[in-house]
Amino acid sequence: MGNESHDFLPEMGDQDGPQQGPSWGNPNWLAEVVDSGADLTAALDPTQMRVAIAQAAEKAGKALDPKAIEQAADDSIRAMLLVRLYRVRGHLAANLDPLGLSNRDVPEDLTLEWHGFAGQEDKEVYVGGVFGFEWVNVRELYRVLRETYCGNVGLEYMHISDTEERRFLQDKFETPEDTIQFTPEGKRAILASVIRGEQYEAFLGKKYVGTKRFGLDGGESMIPALEAVIKYGGQLGVREIIYGMAHRGRLNVLANVMGKPYKVIFHEFSGGSANPDDVGGSGDVKYHLGTSTDREFDGINVHMSLVPNPSHLEAVNPVVLGKSRAQQAIRDDLKQHEQVLPVLLHGDAAFAGQGIVWECLGFSGVRGYNTGGCLHFVINNQIGFTTSPQFARSSPYPSDVAKGVQAPILHVNGDDPEAVTFACKLAIEYRQTFGRDIVIDMWCYRRFGHNEGDEPKFTQPLMYDEIRQHPKVSKIYTARLEEEGVIEKGYADDLTAEFTELLEQEFAAAKDYKPDQADWFGGRWSGMNKPADPETARRNVETAIEKKLFDSLGRTLTSVPDDLTIHKTLGRVLKAKEDMFAKGEGFDWATAEALAFGSLVTEGFGVRLSGQDSGRGTFSQRHAVWVDQKDERKYIPLTTLPHGKFEVYDSPLSEYGV
Repeated sequence: MGNESHDFLPEMGDQDGPQQGPSWGNPNWLAEVVDSGADLTAALDPTQMRVAIAQAAEKAGKALDPKAIEQAADDSIRAMLLVRLYRVRGHLAANLDPLGLSNRDVPEDLTLEWHGFAGQEDKEVYVGGVFGFEWVNVRELYRVLRETYCGNVGLEYMHISDTEERRFLQDKFETPEDTIQFTPEGKRAILASVIRGEQYEAFLGKKYVGTKRFGLDGGESMIPALEAVIKYGGQLGVREIIYGMAHRGRLNVLANVMGKPYKVIFHEFSGGSANPDDVGGSGDVKYHLGTSTDREFDGINVHMSLVPNPSHLEAVNPVVLGKSRAQQAIRDDLKQHEQVLPVLLHGDAAFAGQGIVWECLGFSGVRGYNTGGCLHFVINNQIGFTTSPQFARSSPYPSDVAKGVQAPILHVNGDDPEAVTFACKLAIEYRQTFGRDIVIDMWCYRRFGHNEGDEPKFTQPLMYDEIRQHPKVSKIYTARLEEEGVIEKGYADDLTAEFTELLEQEFAAAKDYKPDQADWFGGRWSGMNKPADPETARRNVETAIEKKLFDSLGRTLTSVPDDLTIHKTLGRVLKAKEDMFAKGEGFDWATAEALAFGSLVTEGFGVRLSGQDSGRGTFSQRHAVWVDQKDERKYIPLTTLPHGKFEVYDSPLSEYGV
C-alpha cells in the first residue's frame, strides 16, 4: 500500500529516439500500463507507441505506412484512456436502481464522442492485451466495457493504491469465466432462497397482523447472497462467521440464513420466552435477538452467531469485531485471520450517518484491532425511515465512507439475485486473499413503511407508487429462468406451496414448543449459570498474593535491561517504585494496577489493555511500555512473565468503538 514504484513499466529508451522497440519480454505490457494507475499521458509515450504499433501490426500481418502507424498510435492511446475511465467511473452508469427512479445518465467522459471515436465504431485499435484483445474494433471494445462495468454490478476499486488488489478485482470482472455464471442447479437454489425469504415475510405479515417485524420485503436477494458467503467462505477456510445487524431483515436472517427453527420464532412472536425459565430471558423484542447455529455446505461445517443488539442501529459493530478478534485469538488465527469472518449488515442511511461505522472501518488496518477484513453488506433501501438520500448524506453513495480505508465497493441491483450472489462470492474471495474490508452496496427498496404499520406515502408518494406496482424479486427471476429454460412453468409455484405448507406445520408446532436450552449458554459457555445469590456473588473474594510473587513482580516492574536507554524521568519513576517495594508502603494506583495485571498473567490469565494512550497512560502514570530513547525500541515488562499473556495497544482516537 502507499506510494508505489511502477517497476513493471517498460523502459522507454532515449527520448531523442528509441534505441530499441518495445520488445520488453511481456506481450501484455500495454495492458499493464493501463492497469497500473500511472499517468497514461506520461506512460504512453507517442514515440514508443508508434514503435509498439509497428511491431504489433507486423506480427498481425497488417501493412501500415508511417502515417497510418502514427494515427494508430493516437487511436490506441485514446482507446486506453477509454478503458481507464470505465474502470474508474463505469459504476456511475451501472444499472443499479430496481425502481428506475435514480437519475443516472451516462457521464460524458464515458461516451465514444468524448474520446473522439464518434462515427468510427468500425475502426480497429491496438489495445495490447486488454480484455484479451490485441486488436479490436471500437464498437466491440465499447460493448465489452459497457457490459463489464455498467451492468447490474458496478465496481469501485481504482481508489485502491495496491496494484495486486486492483488486478485481482479487475481480473475477476474482466475474465469471462470469472463473471456472473451459475449452473442450472445453482440458479434453482438461488430461486428457492429468494422464495423462502419472500414467503417467510408474507407468512409473518398474515399471521401477526399489525406486529412490527421490519421485514426484508424488497431486499430478498440478500438471502442467497449470504448463503454464498457461508458456502464459498467454507471452501476458502472460514470456520466461523459472526454477524451483526440492525432490525431490517433480522428475522429473515435468523430463520433462512442462520437456520433458527421457524417454530421457535413463531413461539416468541406469540409471547413465549426465548430461553428456559431457569436462565432468564432478555425481555427484548424479536428483532433485537441473536442466536448461534451451524450450517454445512459441501461437507464443510461453519459455525455462525448473530449478536443481539438494541435499537441503536450500528452500535453492534464494534461488538462483532471484538468478538471476532477474540475468537481468532482462541483459534490461534490472529496472524492469518482465515477462520473467523465478521459480517456486518447495514442500512444505507445508517452506514452514511453513524460515526461508529467510521470508527470501526478505522480499526481495519490497525495492529491489535484488525480482524483480517470485515464483509460489509449495505441493504440500500434508498430511504432512511422517512429521509430521502439527498438529505441523508453528502456523497453519491452511502458506501463512500469506506473509501477512506481503500475498501473496494460492489454496487449491485437487488432485483438480480445472481448479481448479488456473485458480488458476495467475489467479496469473500477478496477478503480471504488480502485480509481487508470490502463493501457490498445492494440497491433495493423497502416495500412497506419503516415498520409494517407506517404510512410511507406521507413523505415519498412517488417512490411508493412505483413500489406498489413493482413485481417481487421472485417473479422477475422466475420469468428469467423460464425464458432460459432452467425451470418449467409452475416450478416456482410448487416451491412456494411446499414452503408455505412447512411454515404452517411449524406454526402449529410453536403452540406446544418449550425452550430447553439458552442458546448463549451452549458450546464454550456450557456450565455457566447465574450465581445462586447475585447480591453476594462478587463480594468477599480473596485477592491477595504470596509475598514471593509480590517481590518477584516488584523486580519485573522496576528492572531496566542493560541494553535499554530509558527517559531520565521514567528512571526516577522506577526508582520511586523500587522504594515502594523495599519499604512496603506508599503504593500509588498505577503500581497497584501493574501488580494486579502481573499476578493475573502469572496465574495463566490473558490481560488485554486497549485504548488511546494505553501504553504510557493519559497522565504519564502507567508506563506499561518503556521506549528506548535512542532507537524507539519498545520494552513491555509484563510480557516477560510466564504462563499468561499481556497485551497493551494504543488505539485510534475512538471514544466509542474501542
